[in-house]
Amino acid sequence: MYKNSLNSLKKAVSDNGMDLYYMNTSDCHMSEYVPEYFRTIAYFSGFSGSMATLLVSQDDAWIFVDGRYHTQADRECAENGIRVMKLGTKDTDDPLTFIEKNFKGKTIGLDGTRTGVSFARALKKKGVRIISKDIYSDLIEDRAALPHGEVSELDIRYTGLSRKKKLEMISYCLGDHAHIVNNLESIAYLFNLRGSDIIHTPVFLSYLVITDGDYYLFADVDRFSEDLLDSLYDDGVIIRSYDSYYDFLSEIRGKKIIIDENKVNYETYLRIRGRGNRILNTRSVIEDMKAVKNPVEQENMRLAHIYDGVAMLRFLMWLDSVDKSTVSEADAARKIDSIRLEYKARDLSFHSIVAYNENAAQMHYSPSDDRPVMLDNSGILLFDTGGHYDEGTTDVTRTVALGEVSNEIRKYFTLVLKSMFNLSEVKFLEGMNGNQLDILARKDLWEEGIDYRCGTGHGVGYLLAVHESPPNIRWGHTDNGSELCELKPGMICSDEPGVYFEGKYGIRCENMVLVVKDEYNEYGQFLRFKTLTLVPFDLNLIDKKYLDERTVRIINAYHKRVYDTLLPYLNEEEAAYLKKITGEL
Repeated sequence: MYKNSLNSLKKAVSDNGMDLYYMNTSDCHMSEYVPEYFRTIAYFSGFSGSMATLLVSQDDAWIFVDGRYHTQADRECAENGIRVMKLGTKDTDDPLTFIEKNFKGKTIGLDGTRTGVSFARALKKKGVRIISKDIYSDLIEDRAALPHGEVSELDIRYTGLSRKKKLEMISYCLGDHAHIVNNLESIAYLFNLRGSDIIHTPVFLSYLVITDGDYYLFADVDRFSEDLLDSLYDDGVIIRSYDSYYDFLSEIRGKKIIIDENKVNYETYLRIRGRGNRILNTRSVIEDMKAVKNPVEQENMRLAHIYDGVAMLRFLMWLDSVDKSTVSEADAARKIDSIRLEYKARDLSFHSIVAYNENAAQMHYSPSDDRPVMLDNSGILLFDTGGHYDEGTTDVTRTVALGEVSNEIRKYFTLVLKSMFNLSEVKFLEGMNGNQLDILARKDLWEEGIDYRCGTGHGVGYLLAVHESPPNIRWGHTDNGSELCELKPGMICSDEPGVYFEGKYGIRCENMVLVVKDEYNEYGQFLRFKTLTLVPFDLNLIDKKYLDERTVRIINAYHKRVYDTLLPYLNEEEAAYLKKITGEL
């Protein structure tokens, strides 16, 4: 199937006078996770992951994936005649460098509505000619429709700020500048609206243009109730159809326009350039507003993590009570999901990752009934899961022993756990960013000569995207530079170091942390992290000989806090089980 669809795309490259065609896994809004309609790389390559670049020439094809997907891409794409380019490994170029080395002076095609401005600019600097054209849509059979679900309003008891107040704040920040926003989470945040267009990310397809004091929201009117429309109109919001966005842009003249070139598509840029417009590239102030959770959001997030802790405790109890050899990875994932949804969650925050032994070496592994993997009463199980609650969003990873494990596994689990607490327990001066703090989570692993090929932590939205930028904790640099964003009180990040040994096993420990103020003295304002996640770690996997006394005290204090906080929400049996698994080291 995939070879035939790929061959049809290669022919389209030739028929359109192109030497190479560029495709990514994003949508028109530069989203990480996308509606089924935009999963076009999957159609032509078989790759089912959330992030990749596919380059297709008249005769060949290459797929570029980061360390999360190396093994997965080999499994899904290599047999389809696609060369897997493993980013982060020796002698593997990134897509831009690859194009410069192999296609300089050639013609590159791309879909401008699904390509970021920053990438298109960088591509032009490589000495190629760009044609912005969709050559693939007519080749896709039985394509899913664009989602068109109802849009709802999130109450102020969850948002902490009214829509009118947020609009006043953004107007003050913009002054006489116009502002164009493609990012769906920013739009949902600003208007206190939520949708269901992307699975496990409660957003709705829309664009936003702020100009001359007016707020134009491009989303079809039949998606809103009459009461919600009245409320939006009362707050000065003008609704236009989703499809009218690009024609509207073509009419804008003589404006100073702020866009974030990492989160605005190239077609938007093409429509507004010239005609007396002056384009300014900077991160949207809405991004910074939503990254810093207000006091109401912070308190709600604390409650969400209590609910999540109860749900995860119930899963651990279930897992401890069953014969693991009768359970598949997919069975365990369904159990986690059902417990969470039957308790307090309104949705999952992403597809649950449940991986046994060597499958856990794939960072974004997905269990499947098509390829069932049975557990056993030995080895380790990694589960990375999360939920959306009215009170916020959670993301937690635990690695547990299902029976006997090797001393090597216990060693690396202990080092990963220590690495996580090395970061979460740091005290640091105001003004520092995730790029500067990342080494704290890696230093013990680096001393062993190992690393993990991903960031240590990502921002987390409030009933929005589980991966929210800024902030970002990583030692390398991203295109949008979010790792250089100053960590500010109210920001929420994950803290998730790990080790991944292909063909053997993977281990990850993850908590979510809130940036809070600590002491202020003659050196300035100190900050620290407050851990939100309330889920025990497996004491059976900890080898104390790899821990110092301080870390032992930290682990014991964490488990005491988990027990004390969750206890009022538990029945007698649950309380007894929690007490057993949170004993002191």
